[in-house]
Amino acid sequence: MKFSIHKKVLMLVVGAGLAAFLMVGIFAAIGRFLIQKDMIRMSVELGENSATYTDKLLTAQLKQTLGELAEAGAQFVDREMIIAQGDAKILAETMTEIFSHPENYSPETLPDPRTESVKFGEPYRIYAPDISNNVTPEIQHELELAANVKDLLAEILKTYDGYNATAFVGGEKGWFIGADILHGEDNHTDFNATVPLSHERIYNFDTRKRPWYIKAKNANAPVISDLYRTVESSGKNSYQQLGASVPFYDAAGNMIGVAGVDSSNEDLYSEINRLTKNNGGINFVLDNHGEVIFSTVTDGAFAVNTSEDLAARYGARDLRNSSNHSLAAAASKMVAGEQEVVPVFLSGEDFYLAFSPIKSVGWSFGMVVSKEEVLGNMQSVQNYFQKQVSNLQEQMRKEYSYLNQVAVIIPALMLIILFFMSTRLSRRFVKPIHELSDGVREISGGNLDKKLDIKTGDEIEQLANGFNIMTDELKTYMKNLEKETAEKERIATELDVATEIQRGMLPKDFPTREDFELLATMTPAKEVGGDFYDFYFLDETHLAITVADVSGKGIPAALFMVISKNILNNFAESFYKQNGLAPVVAAANEQLCANNEAMMFVTAFIGVLDLETGEFTFVNAGHNPPVIYHAEENRCDFLDVKKNFVLGPMDGIPFAEQKTTFKRGDLIFIYTDGVTEALNVDNEEYLPDRLIAFMNSTDCKADLETLLKNVRGDLSKHVGAAEQSDDITMFALRFNGGGKA
Repeated sequence: MKFSIHKKVLMLVVGAGLAAFLMVGIFAAIGRFLIQKDMIRMSVELGENSATYTDKLLTAQLKQTLGELAEAGAQFVDREMIIAQGDAKILAETMTEIFSHPENYSPETLPDPRTESVKFGEPYRIYAPDISNNVTPEIQHELELAANVKDLLAEILKTYDGYNATAFVGGEKGWFIGADILHGEDNHTDFNATVPLSHERIYNFDTRKRPWYIKAKNANAPVISDLYRTVESSGKNSYQQLGASVPFYDAAGNMIGVAGVDSSNEDLYSEINRLTKNNGGINFVLDNHGEVIFSTVTDGAFAVNTSEDLAARYGARDLRNSSNHSLAAAASKMVAGEQEVVPVFLSGEDFYLAFSPIKSVGWSFGMVVSKEEVLGNMQSVQNYFQKQVSNLQEQMRKEYSYLNQVAVIIPALMLIILFFMSTRLSRRFVKPIHELSDGVREISGGNLDKKLDIKTGDEIEQLANGFNIMTDELKTYMKNLEKETAEKERIATELDVATEIQRGMLPKDFPTREDFELLATMTPAKEVGGDFYDFYFLDETHLAITVADVSGKGIPAALFMVISKNILNNFAESFYKQNGLAPVVAAANEQLCANNEAMMFVTAFIGVLDLETGEFTFVNAGHNPPVIYHAEENRCDFLDVKKNFVLGPMDGIPFAEQKTTFKRGDLIFIYTDGVTEALNVDNEEYLPDRLIAFMNSTDCKADLETLLKNVRGDLSKHVGAAEQSDDITMFALRFNGGGKA
């Protein structure tokens, strides 16, 4: 027999009441004795076990929290270093562009602090002492050319508002262009205020002797500088700096100078302290040599001796060699890039050291917290818990005494009330469940506008609200799904049309003639691709061919492919006979460069075959060298091609044309890098060596369809189950000697 929820609740309440009434009467005497005995035993065990458990739990939680705070500090320093490196690289790349193309820039002037005032954020110029009174026209011209970076310097420096920071470029000839900011009490810079540059900064500053310049020059690469002291507006404003610097060059690759951005380590301290909330402890950074490069310790506190000081200062020693074994072991783990929380012993006290790697520069961030502080919090929790246990024991004794007094009265009263209230309570309890069931049934029937209005203040109301939220989200999801489905169908339709258009633009009717054979295939990596091939007659005896590969894939590459194909075709047919093949390619490059704001490019191999003599004229514009099959020798090798630039990104480029002569039966196999760079599941490329080896092993005298099929088969054998990573184009042309169609 099945019962409704209402009946089940009623039976449960009545049955429980009766059982309780009977049980209280039977076990009252036994219960009093057992409860009193067990209460004493359990209170003792509870006190002992709670202390042990609380100690372990809080220790684990506090160590986890310290580890997370150390990781947050490491990530903050990591982000600051990455930002500084990025800004320094932008400055260096801009300076390289200026000195590589000086004809594109006009001389610019900057204020000279020797005679003019300079505002915060405003770029100014300084000369090294050895040239300040003898600035040659050459040095002056170089500085005025470099001054074109002034706007970029000012813009970059604005992003460091709230820091004491400098953005700068310095030349190998002794000139320096910089811009400074110092934050005020409100943590912001007054960009209308004048920078009080010191006499030392104006007259004795030599950029070539600064640590950031020397390190970048010696490395000849982007670097993060070691900690150094800046020469600021006055002695009181002199502070330790940390930043990034990058060399810059002229068109010939000669280093002209170094660009960089630095900021005060004190600003990093305050941000890290705010982030980790460790104002009472130590935050420091250890470099990959085990030396403290900056720290919140400034007075040598917490140091066992001067060699184990956690303060950042010049001449710091490798902490891995510290006589303090706990500190040395922790330093070794930090240099190794580990993340952990370990105990250390400093100045006669126990501490916890949490550390985490700073991945971008190979450093490690450390956070030291007093163990006494940690255990103090733990002891407070334990005392509170023990107090609650004592209160519980006292309350249990009172309740036990009270229970003895009402043991008979309460069950009797409960039994009387039970019979009157059980039915009403059970119905009231079951009513919202019925409402929820009916509403869910209506929602499941498809009425997503149905709202459940249940106000019980318990889990049933939360469940009803969850259903209301679910129906709203489901309605939104269904609407979005309809839109996304329609959009995907539209895009798929457009891609299908684009695929058909692209296929239609590639020649498919290959000529059948006695004097030559020709066959080509193109397999895009996406629905549409950037590879293309073309062939056409310039006159009755000259056949022009093109195989090209546009940068990128998809729709943009396909559009640039159409433009490139048409431009090469038009220029070849227009004036090849009068000018030759190299001018045709140069003219096509000029046309492709016009309005090429996307800076796309195309590699191309363009050739013209004289069908009477077998003379083959060609220009290789950055394309893979074709394979030549010599019929008389029955061997294959790569065609010797000159290095020409690709088409599209730069105008005014000369192109060299070459010639060779085909003999009867000779064949040229042209391909795109989708062949030689095809990847297998192990990310291994097919490579030119495998291609030429296969061409020498296969039958190159076979018909072209068989030959291309064989190449494709060997390529598929290499790729296996890997997804096609690039467009694949293969083009074969065999010269059979003079003949007619």
